[in-house]
Amino acid sequence: MEAVKLLGYSQYLRHRYLEALGKLPWEEVVKDRSASFNSLRNIYLHCVTVLDFYVNHLIQSDSAYPIINYDDYDNVEKINAYLEQVESKANAYLSKVTPQELARKIERKQRDGTTITVTVENILIDFFQEETHHRGELIALLWQMDVSPPHMGWAQYLNK
Repeated sequence: MEAVKLLGYSQYLRHRYLEALGKLPWEEVVKDRSASFNSLRNIYLHCVTVLDFYVNHLIQSDSAYPIINYDDYDNVEKINAYLEQVESKANAYLSKVTPQELARKIERKQRDGTTITVTVENILIDFFQEETHHRGELIALLWQMDVSPPHMGWAQYLNK
């Protein structure tokens, strides 16, 4: 059940980072920074889309990848509304996860067309590490802007 706790930690940080983005001038949030998804907004939205895909689609048997147009999100309020929609559905599922559900195996199609078998727990861990990669990007980009990231370590989170 630690994977579910990690997702709670990610959600906590996700909200703190959105608050941080909301304090920046919008031009800074959407500025092309030559990162994986160019802007702070796009990196952030990618993480929300991946949460939607992994938890709300892949694990719950709807393999369609959620497609959004990043440019439709032209303010933090729209990003927050999308986040609330995705997290609401994900949290409803995660609140009912049992050890048996974590052990359930899922066939996952890869980009090259092959399939692999993974457990729900490993999908959740994969999402956690995917978001961690991009959170690191956000941290670095905020540092480059001379903005302190709102980060909190795992142990601090457990003791808050």
